[in-house]
Amino acid sequence: MTLHHLPHFPLASILRPLLAALLCLLAVSCDKGTQIYVSPSGSDANDGSRGHPFATLEHARDAARGATSKPVTIWIGGGTYEFPEGFQLDSADSGTADHPVTYRAMEGETPVFTGARRVPPGNLKKVTDPATLARIRANAREHVLALDIDKFGVVHSRRLPDVFRDFGGIADLYFDGQRMTLARFPNKGWMTFRSVLHTAGGPQGDWKDTQNVQKLPPGATGGIFEYREEFADRHALWKKQLHRGVWLRGYWRVAWENSALRVLDIDDAKRTATFAKPIHNGIGNKYTRPRGNGREAYQLINLLEEIDEPGEWCMDFQDRCIYLWPPSEVTESSLRIADSDTPLIRIKDARHIVLRDIVIDTHLGHGIEVSGGSHVLVAGCTVRNVNRNAINLNGGSHHEARSNDLYQLGGGGIWLAGGDATTTPRTPAGHRAINNHIHHFARIEPVYAAGINSGFTGGGGGGHHTAVGMHVAHNLIHDTPHVGVLCGSMDSVFEFNEVSRYCLVSNDMGAFYSYDFKNRQFGNLTFRHNLVHSSPLGDGIYFDHDHPDMKIIGNIVALGSTGTRGTAYLFKQGDMVKDGLTQPFDCVGNIAMDCKVGFEFVTIPPHQGQIRDNIAVNCRTPFRWRQVKNNRTVDADPYPTGPHAAFAKDPGFRNASEMDYRLNADSAVFREVPGFENIPVEKIGLFIDEFRTQLPDPASAGRVAPDPQDAGLGYDILDRRD
Repeated sequence: MTLHHLPHFPLASILRPLLAALLCLLAVSCDKGTQIYVSPSGSDANDGSRGHPFATLEHARDAARGATSKPVTIWIGGGTYEFPEGFQLDSADSGTADHPVTYRAMEGETPVFTGARRVPPGNLKKVTDPATLARIRANAREHVLALDIDKFGVVHSRRLPDVFRDFGGIADLYFDGQRMTLARFPNKGWMTFRSVLHTAGGPQGDWKDTQNVQKLPPGATGGIFEYREEFADRHALWKKQLHRGVWLRGYWRVAWENSALRVLDIDDAKRTATFAKPIHNGIGNKYTRPRGNGREAYQLINLLEEIDEPGEWCMDFQDRCIYLWPPSEVTESSLRIADSDTPLIRIKDARHIVLRDIVIDTHLGHGIEVSGGSHVLVAGCTVRNVNRNAINLNGGSHHEARSNDLYQLGGGGIWLAGGDATTTPRTPAGHRAINNHIHHFARIEPVYAAGINSGFTGGGGGGHHTAVGMHVAHNLIHDTPHVGVLCGSMDSVFEFNEVSRYCLVSNDMGAFYSYDFKNRQFGNLTFRHNLVHSSPLGDGIYFDHDHPDMKIIGNIVALGSTGTRGTAYLFKQGDMVKDGLTQPFDCVGNIAMDCKVGFEFVTIPPHQGQIRDNIAVNCRTPFRWRQVKNNRTVDADPYPTGPHAAFAKDPGFRNASEMDYRLNADSAVFREVPGFENIPVEKIGLFIDEFRTQLPDPASAGRVAPDPQDAGLGYDILDRRD
């Protein structure tokens, strides 16, 4: 055979088996399987041994393929690894149940994965153009620097949409690991409407009145509102920049919808602003149409004129510049731009892979996304400063997020999806979210971005994605503007979780919240031994529509309610009003404390299920009993299936001030409710395991009451006009 007629084989297919065999020989110990090492100071020309590590994770990944006759561990040295297009694993990277493939930090070292690019200080220029300088506030002129978007190659730099709910699709800036603030006015708090002049859609009277709905012609402009006199000078200033794009972000209709809208026109004489496009159901509080209630909260975003303190920035689409007031001197490594919106780590259709002890830091998209496949474990990792969700477990089966720290997130913490609700019996996905600390999230998407989302899709309209048979346990979730945990779909268990300091901005939301319809395959969820506390504006375990076959057992809700809301356990009427079919549920052995309403039940008598052994402490209305009758919800006589009790003060907890709500042996509860079972408070929340070696102190764990000065939006969705 001549050289010309030799069969063609891709070089990689020849080298990979040889490299895998070589790596097996280089393994530290045959008992430990194959050991591959990566370090930022290494070289891909090396052999991957500890003394001669590879430089890139991609090279180590490719070397590990085919080496899974034994367990494979890819040891990652400390330092920063940049993945401008993300890092991907697929079915070819799978391990087996006996021989998993593990990517983990070397002992005592911290590998940091980032999708953001460094911005060397030489790319930032002083502003010298007189017209631009005139736009900058006097105190900021000598500090604001400009980055040429096109010269630096910023991809996500298109003009913001006329309407958007998240970050609008533009890149983001981080300085020394902190997200910079998109320029805004006011710097703290909100402006409010004086009145709505044109809702641009939606009901014009009672929000349920479908006969009096404003119809808009195609291409119609958005709503019109009158702004308050104290903000007239700012609106007049912004009017000069309408050609560049002026966006206002606000809660235009209710406290659980938030979006940014481009302003089409500002009329100085009438003190009115007109939006470029309408939004669903228009602007103005939906309960006080058509004028609204005068408390619709909004702020201006992304305008050079409002950069007035260190750390603020904006993207000017006409100048094609990013303007930034750096919080300190810009060094070679201090400033990064997040400009890639694919998941930083994407694992697709792979099996038996472990990610552990890795830091994901600074990225425009999701942190880690697992789709398809089975038995992927993400453990002991830190995900911070990502603009979407930290971890998505989306489809496949038996994936687990365990003992991770997830914080400073633009979106939510953990997203769970998978299984099949249409089979008989239903097919569980079996994903697990266990022992995760999730806090300070929903920083960019302030509504419906949950610490954990297991089956809830959509905003105020409800809905669900399939998430069958999930296990959510021992998570600590706190500090967020809206919701703690969103629930939907079927057959999941939520237990031993601690949720606090939620609803810090807007209300009509729970620590655990669902809004769905039973004809969408929803129900049979168990909530057991969870602790909810320190949410003066929130509700506790909240079923906003249907609640078929729910099991609420041994939970503690201590809200410290100060607003007009504050129900610890809320079961609404849902489709019972429409179809006349009861929805059975169990509510057994729960505690409600320091709430406006302890328990609110709605049923079609006789109730199918158990309601017993519940206690309310210091609740204005301990129990509220309601029933559906003649297609209406009306008050009813109590219908418990066992004893319940209400106490005006501490009935004998071991130490309520330290949140030890176990009962002393001589507690009055046992006299009033003999069958009450002590709730295992000591088991709630985070625990030490091989991935989590210490627990946070009380302040870091969110066990601090919200600041009394923090009144959220300062209004409730049912408020009437001033």
